[in-house]
Amino acid sequence: QEQRAAPGANIVALHSLARTMPRLAARALALIASAQAFYLPGVAPRDYMDSDKVEIRVHKLSSPRTHLPFDYYSLPFCRPDNLVKQAENLGEVLHGAVIQNSPYEVFMGRSEFRIACRVELTKAQKITLSQRVRQDYRVHLIMDNLPAATKMIAEMADGTKKDMYDRGFRLGFLGSKDIPGTEPTKPYVNNHLRFIVKYHRSDTFPGSRIVGFEVEAYSVKHTYEGQWDEKSPKLTSVPLRPDLAPMLAWSNEIVYTYDVVWEHSPIAWASRWDLYLYMGDDQVHWISLVNSLAVVLLLTGVVAMIMARTLRRDLNRYNSLSTSRGAQS
Repeated sequence: QEQRAAPGANIVALHSLARTMPRLAARALALIASAQAFYLPGVAPRDYMDSDKVEIRVHKLSSPRTHLPFDYYSLPFCRPDNLVKQAENLGEVLHGAVIQNSPYEVFMGRSEFRIACRVELTKAQKITLSQRVRQDYRVHLIMDNLPAATKMIAEMADGTKKDMYDRGFRLGFLGSKDIPGTEPTKPYVNNHLRFIVKYHRSDTFPGSRIVGFEVEAYSVKHTYEGQWDEKSPKLTSVPLRPDLAPMLAWSNEIVYTYDVVWEHSPIAWASRWDLYLYMGDDQVHWISLVNSLAVVLLLTGVVAMIMARTLRRDLNRYNSLSTSRGAQS
């Protein structure tokens, strides 16, 4: 009887497989089409011609103290008219990073000063901004798939000096006696950004390729003439000077500005990530480690449970077959 039942089962299996084959083929074709249509930025270099717009996207706020990230627009920053979420590469898609557009307008080869916006703060926004500054939060931006970095000069053990980099830039700082124009323990916000964009040119490709994105953050208490004019504001604090007072985080309004500086670099596009190997952040991310360990333990438990149930089922089936054969004999 067992030999007669086997061919019937094979026929049923072949019939079900024949019905599912067209569905599998359609799904495979859909995956191939979507893979051809899905573009992964950062895989191939992008060539910029003079005056081409270079997008700057915002990422997140992070702190080495709290290890809790926040959305960039959770603070009173300048916003574009329409917020668009767009990941830059496949890693950011898998990681679930929130990449959004920004109001910064940067054009290839143009070194200029711009006013981003003026923001009036509510009491709740003042409290949140001051708290984030005290918690040493950093702001993360992205340009051409490169994260913004802050350049530092570190002194090595042998007395030599070496350029180090930190991802992002500081949201602000606390005043102290060593910083002129500040009051001790009061939070100040960095409201002026200097984008230092490094580009590389070669005869092998047209235009320029971005190979570096550095940010220098400053705190400047901007002043302006008369009432604020959104179309053509007239700042009296420009050009920036060392004697200008810094911007308190607990203020009724903040004027955000930025300027762009372009520097030619001999670094090739394929080697532009090398400088990120010299990151100065040596903080241990305990939350990430505990999260990864918990996921590994959970998956290990699930696999062990599945294997235990499978082995138990096989052993029960083997024991029942042995019992039935012994009874027949």
